[in-house]
Amino acid sequence: MKLSAIQNTVQAVADAISEAVEIETEIVGDDQIIVAGTGRYRDRIGGIEECGDASTNEIYGMIFRTGTQYIVEDAINHPDYWGDEGELAEICCPIELDGKVIGIIGLVAFTEEQREDLLSKKESYLNFCNKMAYLIAIKAKEMAITNGMRTILSVINKGVLYVSRHGTVLECNERALRLLNRRYEEVVEKNIEFILDDPFVLEAVRNGEEHKSIEKRYIRRNGSDMHLLMDICPIFLDFTEEMVKADESSSAAGAVISFEDMADIRKMVYDMTENSMPDQYNDIVGNSRSIKEIKAQIDRITDSRSSVLITGESGTGKGLVAKTIHYEGNRKDRPFIHVNCAAIPDTLIESELFGYEEGAFTGARKNGKPGKFELADGGTIFLDEIGDMPLHLQGKLLHVLQSGRFERVGGTEEISVDVRVIAATNRDFEQMIRNKEFREDLFFRLNVIPIHMPALRDRREDLPLLLNNALNKYCSMMDKDIKGFSEEAMNALMAYNWPGNVRELENAVEYAINMEDSQIISKESLSEKLNQMNSICDRSLTLEEQTKAFEKHIIEQHLEREGYSVTDKKRVARMLGIGEATLYRKMKSLSINTKGM
Repeated sequence: MKLSAIQNTVQAVADAISEAVEIETEIVGDDQIIVAGTGRYRDRIGGIEECGDASTNEIYGMIFRTGTQYIVEDAINHPDYWGDEGELAEICCPIELDGKVIGIIGLVAFTEEQREDLLSKKESYLNFCNKMAYLIAIKAKEMAITNGMRTILSVINKGVLYVSRHGTVLECNERALRLLNRRYEEVVEKNIEFILDDPFVLEAVRNGEEHKSIEKRYIRRNGSDMHLLMDICPIFLDFTEEMVKADESSSAAGAVISFEDMADIRKMVYDMTENSMPDQYNDIVGNSRSIKEIKAQIDRITDSRSSVLITGESGTGKGLVAKTIHYEGNRKDRPFIHVNCAAIPDTLIESELFGYEEGAFTGARKNGKPGKFELADGGTIFLDEIGDMPLHLQGKLLHVLQSGRFERVGGTEEISVDVRVIAATNRDFEQMIRNKEFREDLFFRLNVIPIHMPALRDRREDLPLLLNNALNKYCSMMDKDIKGFSEEAMNALMAYNWPGNVRELENAVEYAINMEDSQIISKESLSEKLNQMNSICDRSLTLEEQTKAFEKHIIEQHLEREGYSVTDKKRVARMLGIGEATLYRKMKSLSINTKGM
């Protein structure tokens, strides 16, 4: 590090020394060039000492090689002293950085009075010069770091500020300027407290405190809200204990403050999860009239901000439609957050959706946690199985839909978000509203744009296309070369009622591919359930045997569609017009799997 890079600082130190001790001062760099000076040395700035040769036995050369301070009491008669302007005495103090002498401070007496004063106070003057040398070294280190950081910061994707121990911003990158909505000259050389208007940050920098993942909210000058996730990392320089003690502040030379916009973090989460899905998941397969109508409806609503409610049986592709609406619209580059309301316990769903503040409940994460609505800001949130949303939360969800604002659990500030809501359910909302299980006003707010997904049995013309699409998909995944289905297998697949819809169809094809050794899917490679369905109408069976097989098929269909929980089984019994005990008895006698496939 050359002292010439901080010439203004070095000259200021020379002026300060000379004014304090009333003795002329020169400061020389490691190339023996005079960087700063007072009195007669001011006119010699840029000139050289000792012929610019640090390898000689003269005083400055020796100090550069050994790093020792030196007092010349009789300059005229000293054999190794270089001087031709009437110097009488000199105190020489090295400026050290990282174990290397990068310069020398010289206090030079030109009169007997100055010489007497210099020698009588030499210990005091040496101590003072050591402090000044330390300040120059600190500044040189900061400049070295700044120069290195300037290149590094330009390629860092976060906003980064390099701040001195006193809070002055020494360098920043372009990303920081964009996030702060400021120009370079409005940030660099300004105090961090005036930029972020937060005494906490300045105090952390001054005290050398490290902080990780602090959430901070600020207001930009244009009035917009700035929600940052911030790290503060102190920088400690390698100085001697004596030099650290000579300074009044902490041993940290400054800090690196890095920060990200929470909106960009949400985008990153989106890019790492939902946006990385294979292309085939964006295709709604089918040429039936109902599917063509759904595709046309999607084309009309992709850029709308209105809520969408997708209804239909389990496995009909409601999630696929939700993704297609998002990916085909003007929010495709923003997050798509999928929330399965049925999979989250009632005690956790509020904090999952809306986030929580630190200390909101036992076990709450330090600094809190953003919820799914915050992560979806600017994009889409897909509330799957919305019918399982607890009644006590439905009012809060309605408020978000109406105002775009909510509070975290344990919070007091309202957070604004721009989120399009798509919901889906396989439940009968009209019945739930009558049973006081779902709020009617929330239903109307969700059901602005209704889309109904038809069951697979209602669009049988799409079966061959779906079967071949699934065949190609899973053959590619399992590296198998299967060309198609035998006539018997296709007839069995076409005759089946598919209570689990497309999800069940894909599972059935995947199973058959695993079982098949030839290049054609045979009937024997189909699952037991599919073959059992075809045996129902086997003429070799008695009426009682066919009746039991058909009864088993009907119960399994309902369970596939409604689910296997205790509540689902109650609903199935009610739909079939039998008691719960009767349903359980029949499931046992007909050997029906009580937990599903």
